[in-house]
Amino acid sequence: MVLGLLMGDGSIPVQPDGSNGVFHVPMVNQQFLEWYDHQMGLFTTGVSLKKTAEELAENNRESGFSPNAKAENYHDMYSVWSRSHPYFTRLRGWYESGTKRIPEDFELTPKIAKFWYISDGFLDVNRNRTPRAEIRTHTESDRSDFLLDLFREHGFDPNFRRGTIRFLREKTRSFLNWMGNPPPGFEYKWVLNSRKRYDRLKAQAYGEARAF
Repeated sequence: MVLGLLMGDGSIPVQPDGSNGVFHVPMVNQQFLEWYDHQMGLFTTGVSLKKTAEELAENNRESGFSPNAKAENYHDMYSVWSRSHPYFTRLRGWYESGTKRIPEDFELTPKIAKFWYISDGFLDVNRNRTPRAEIRTHTESDRSDFLLDLFREHGFDPNFRRGTIRFLREKTRSFLNWMGNPPPGFEYKWVLNSRKRYDRLKAQAYGEARAF
């Protein structure tokens, strides 16, 4: 789980006192984080509220990122911190260049890909076409061949466009099956045959009041 999440939203901040590294996962998907915290057991310290939707909207207004940001268009942000551990210190090696980079000798597995996908991936859902799985990776845009080779080694042939790995629509089901069952909170990213079910599961995952 850790490696896949580190490829996405996860991070290992520098520890100013030189102590062992800690792993941080921030997300709006509280359901998943509760499950993840339980799976990690004693290695994590629980789910906490990082920022409310109102605070996120206010920050974006004040920074100029989104001058008209409204809280109704945001979700509360939660996070899970690990306890310090030498394993996370070793993973700080991903930051040797000054930014987080996947190691050149990295080997992708279905489980690692799954947690990368739930973190940075999504379904390109169009009412008139079969959904396509995609993974955003703007910080690695200069290494598109390297990223694509991670999947080519497993028989997939995605393309890369605008900082995004894009799987063929006709291969998306095979890709999802290869990764295995989704973790709680991200079932909607595996729904290909029903836009209504996709919308319902996504709304449930993010605690939205609307029902379908």
